[in-house]
Amino acid sequence: MKTTIRGLIIVTGSLLAACNNNVNMTTTLNSDGSLNRVSTAAVDEKFIQGDTADHPFIMDLTGWDIQWKYKGEEIRTDWPVTGWKKDPQDSMEVITAIARKHYNTVQHLADSFQIKSSHAWRDITMKPALEKRFRFFYTYYNFKESFSKLPITFAIPVTRYLSAEEAGYWLTGKPDILKGMNGVEANDILNSIEEKAGKWLLHNLFEMQYSELIRHLELIANHPSKTIMEAQKDSVFALYYARHAKELTKSDLMPILDKSFNTQAFGNFAKSGNDSLVQQIIEPEAFERLSTYFNASIDYKLVMPGDIVESDGILSNDTLTWKIDTYRLLNANYTIAASSKKTNRWAFLATAFIVLGAMILYAVKRK
Repeated sequence: MKTTIRGLIIVTGSLLAACNNNVNMTTTLNSDGSLNRVSTAAVDEKFIQGDTADHPFIMDLTGWDIQWKYKGEEIRTDWPVTGWKKDPQDSMEVITAIARKHYNTVQHLADSFQIKSSHAWRDITMKPALEKRFRFFYTYYNFKESFSKLPITFAIPVTRYLSAEEAGYWLTGKPDILKGMNGVEANDILNSIEEKAGKWLLHNLFEMQYSELIRHLELIANHPSKTIMEAQKDSVFALYYARHAKELTKSDLMPILDKSFNTQAFGNFAKSGNDSLVQQIIEPEAFERLSTYFNASIDYKLVMPGDIVESDGILSNDTLTWKIDTYRLLNANYTIAASSKKTNRWAFLATAFIVLGAMILYAVKRK
């Protein structure tokens, strides 16, 4: 039976089922090269009262203009509001805070915007860039913003299981390897990639657990030698994976180790009462560190001057949208990009006047 991402969610529990703090962020590029950035997030009463110690925004709020709205009210600018409280009858109503900031240039944005130190994504950098080209009748804008790869090195690289194109599509949607396929063909390809991607992530979880186990091996009575365990690691993983693929449940490492090395040492260790150490092996620090990145995501929106010429974002009216999440940052930097063309109306008017003047002058000379 194939391993699926849905099965992997069961295995990695807190990794992929973590509480997600989603932030909406809209960047508006103005025709003069300046930018406005607006971010919205659900907040609690304490935030409205001015307590920003644990606010949900991805950035520090120094220098940002804060507004907010509650229920069907108009956007309010009176923030903070000391002593404000929700109506007890409206416990399910959401308070939305809106943070706004203006940047004179893209370089100003690049130099001053950074993710706050208390955020799960504090190690990730965002680097915007703009190329503006004037062509008399039109002005062209090429904007991009790069999000850095997670500062995590996987023991098992994704190329062990997926090609670069498969990994790129599965994690980021680029390149579009399904172009030209019908639904049947695409389904076959996706099922194959899903199985291999699931095995890749499961293999890395196993590597984290096994490394932690080796690190504490001396605390396990009657354990096999470290040399033997290292030599047989691949065969242990094969059994670990087979158990998961069969049951699609959280694989219990200790019985698998006992079976692999024909011993009861690991099962006895699991029953020894040292639950904290067993838990440290089953969910090691590297696993916990990785899981924190899944606690956040950004719905990123971009508004460009003029008409969109090219982009890999989803276009609705005049707004482009991307989802920035941990999957897109697992294996490489992720860049969003868009190009637009703005008509220089004055150039057309000036040309029309010149042509009209030339026609009038020609007509006068003909008389």
